[in-house]
Amino acid sequence: MVKFRFEDLEIWKLAIEIADKLFNIADRLEKAKLFRFTEQLRGAAMSISNNISEGSGSNSKKEFRQYSQTFTKGMERCQK
Repeated sequence: MVKFRFEDLEIWKLAIEIADKLFNIADRLEKAKLFRFTEQLRGAAMSISNNISEGSGSNSKKEFRQYSQTFTKGMERCQK
């Protein structure tokens, strides 16, 4: 099995743990019929780890910073 560089990043591992917790919260919200918020929360949770993994393949620090800003915004959306 191929292992990607981002899988060794502690921040990516933490993002996966956070996403799992947010998905559990989303499941509870879905039962309360808060469907729109549930989908937004799931999307934001997924974007954090996705942007970290995409950014880890960057060819420059500038490009990685752009991805970092994007996953930071994803985390901010989860807090609101």
